[in-house]
Amino acid sequence: MTLSNVLSKSVTLSSPPPGSVNVLLGKKVEGPGGKWIPCATKAADGAYYSGLFQVGPGKRQVCEANAPLHCAKDALTRAIELASAAAA
Repeated sequence: MTLSNVLSKSVTLSSPPPGSVNVLLGKKVEGPGGKWIPCATKAADGAYYSGLFQVGPGKRQVCEANAPLHCAKDALTRAIELASAAAA
């Protein structure tokens, strides 16, 4: 099962924006869908994105590309929700 199959079709995941920096990390979320680390990523334009790292070899970070936020805490809260859904 892939992350895109688990999450709502309204969620668009992509690589983090070029030049972005992870500013907050959450605790690892584990479940049948794998191990995920939620994060808040700040883009060069000042917007924040909810991001996820899947734990394991060859895995990379993805961000919720269609939902920029104004606050790192809000981005992390959303990332925790995404990680919980992905791990379920």
